[in-house]
Amino acid sequence: MKNTALFLIIMLSHGIFAQNSQFKIELYAPGYEKDSLFISPPMSGGNTQKIYGFTADSGPSITVMKDFNTIIVKKNRNFTISGEIPYPQPIAISYYDAKINGGYSTQPLFLEKGTINVEVKRAADNNMDYILHSGSPANTEYKAMKAQLKTYDDKLKPFQENDPKDIEAKQAFLQKYISKNPGSYVAFWEIVSDFSQYSFNTSYLKSLALFSPEVQKTFSYKEFKKMMNTENSTNVGGKFPEIIFNEKEKLSARDFSGSSLTLIDYWSTTCKPCIQDLPKLVTLYTKYKSQGVNFISVTDEKDPKRIETANHILEKNQVTWKNYFDILKEFPKKLNAAGYPLQILVDSNGTIIAREMGALDTIETKMQNYLSKQ
Repeated sequence: MKNTALFLIIMLSHGIFAQNSQFKIELYAPGYEKDSLFISPPMSGGNTQKIYGFTADSGPSITVMKDFNTIIVKKNRNFTISGEIPYPQPIAISYYDAKINGGYSTQPLFLEKGTINVEVKRAADNNMDYILHSGSPANTEYKAMKAQLKTYDDKLKPFQENDPKDIEAKQAFLQKYISKNPGSYVAFWEIVSDFSQYSFNTSYLKSLALFSPEVQKTFSYKEFKKMMNTENSTNVGGKFPEIIFNEKEKLSARDFSGSSLTLIDYWSTTCKPCIQDLPKLVTLYTKYKSQGVNFISVTDEKDPKRIETANHILEKNQVTWKNYFDILKEFPKKLNAAGYPLQILVDSNGTIIAREMGALDTIETKMQNYLSKQ
C-alpha cells in the first residue's frame, strides 16, 4: 500500500500497561537488505496513534523508538524481534523511499502474545505485502472478519467523504459480530481503523458499548472512548467548547453571539495546504463578511520563531481577522483536532454547523445554505 505521507504522522503513545505478554516476530525480508524497515501502528488519523502501546527489546540491528511505538530494523533480511504487549494490536511494516520522499507500507497484521513468522515481499511497483508462515489467533480472526466485511469496505473510501449510511451499515454488522464475540480485540481495532479513515459516526459509540469488561478496562479502549465522547459533543450539532489560549485570551460562546456565523480555521505553518488555502479564505471573508460572517484563525504553534513565521504568512496574505496561537494545546484536547487545515462553522449560539478537513468548497456550500434560511 503506497503512502507518500507515511512519515508526516507522529505516532505518540502514553499510559501504563499491566499484565504484559511476551511476543516474538521472526521477520524474513528478502529484497530489503539495503533498507531500514519500520514496525509501527498502521497509518492513522484522528489522534488514534496515541492509543497504541507495546515494548520491544533493542539489539545490534534493532532500534526502538519508545515514544513513537516504532521498531526500526536495519539493513538485513532476517530479524528476530521480541518484547511485551498487553493485548492484541495491529501493526504495519513499512520503509522509506527517498526517491518519492515518502514510504510504502503493508496492510495491517496483528501483534500478540506468542511468535509470528512473517515474510515481507516487495512487489514490482515497490508496494509491500506479507505472508504469515505461522498461526496467530488474532490474525486468523482478522482475515476471516475482513472477508465478511468486504462488501461494506468496498463502498468506503479512506480519508474521503463517505455516505454515513455506508459507515452505519458496516457498524451494524460489527455490532452483531461483537454481540457474539464481546472479547474481540480485532473488532475493537476495526472500529478504531474506521474512525481513523472515515471520520466520526455516532454508531461507533453503540458498537463500543457491546465489548466485554476485559476489553473495556484496557488503556486503548478507555482512551478511544474518550475521543469518541469528545467527537460526539463537538461534532455537527454540538457546542463549541471554551478554548483558553493564555491568561488574557480565550475563545468562548460570547465570541459567536455577534455574528450570524463564525468560521474557525485551524492551521499550522508546517501545513502546506493550510497556507495554500489562505487566499481562498480571504476571498470568502470578503464575500460573506457583509452577511454577518466572522472569521477566526487558530494557529497550532507555540515556538517564538514559528509564531513569527505565522504572523508573516498572515500578513503576506492580508489576513485581517483575529488569529490566536494555541500555545496550551487546548484545541486538539477539547475538539480531538488531529490535523489541518480544519474548518469549523459555528452559529451565533455556539452550535457547530459544519466541521470539515480541508474542504472549503463544502464549507462555503453549507455557509450559503445556512444564510439562505435566515
